[in-house]
Amino acid sequence: MSCDFNLKSENINIARVGENFLSEDDLIYKLPKNLNLKDSTNLVNELIENWALNQLLLKNAEINLSDSEKNNIKKISENYYNDLLVSAYKNKVAAFNSDTMVNENDIYEYYNKNFENFILYEDIVKGRYARLNKNNFNLIEIKRRFKRFNQSDLVFFDSISLQLLNYSLNDSTWVNKDLFFDKIPIINSDEIERIVKKTLYVVKEDSLDVYLIKIKEFKGTNEKAPLNFINSRIKELIKNKKKVDFIKKFDNEILENAKQENEFEIFN
Repeated sequence: MSCDFNLKSENINIARVGENFLSEDDLIYKLPKNLNLKDSTNLVNELIENWALNQLLLKNAEINLSDSEKNNIKKISENYYNDLLVSAYKNKVAAFNSDTMVNENDIYEYYNKNFENFILYEDIVKGRYARLNKNNFNLIEIKRRFKRFNQSDLVFFDSISLQLLNYSLNDSTWVNKDLFFDKIPIINSDEIERIVKKTLYVVKEDSLDVYLIKIKEFKGTNEKAPLNFINSRIKELIKNKKKVDFIKKFDNEILENAKQENEFEIFN
């Protein structure tokens, strides 16, 4: 098959199984964009054969399944469709209702009431690091600013970011300790423990590079998790609870309104 699927033309049938036809438009709809010629040819053949196989299997299923089996499948399909429809509607209503919104005060209150449930299962740190060539002409100034690290120093590092081989300067966010130090292979596990527990500023060198490390804070396994480390997790917990409560209330209101308007009644 060698036709240009980018050209718009009248709808042409390109395959047939019994009385069913696969049109060019149907096939184009299934093709991803920006395919090269070789890939598109292979994919077109695969899509046509999959379509044909599906048509043949459907035909055999219609013949070989009993009416009761087919009706049962149809009922399951209808119920599944209805459930999806209702679920989508409820989610849409809940998403735009103020009762399901979560603010920072909600998060703070939930955290304080349930803090014993938020125990760390990993070591976490707040820190920064930078790796650069040891022959960098600006090395002394970089070390000085990295250690001090005020607002002007942050601007300075932004201006020299191309000189840094690797870096992470966001020291206000908690991260997994192991992930943090994975980028600094020059340090062994004993040194890591000493650095994080004493929140040290450290300069390490190998034959080519210099590593600058500063740990601001450390929290260990089994300690209480900091709020800003689990903020998004708590927000999701509260949001889900509010959503469940709202949908229960919404369902009850729908039923009550239907009863009052004589749209719904139960016969004795």
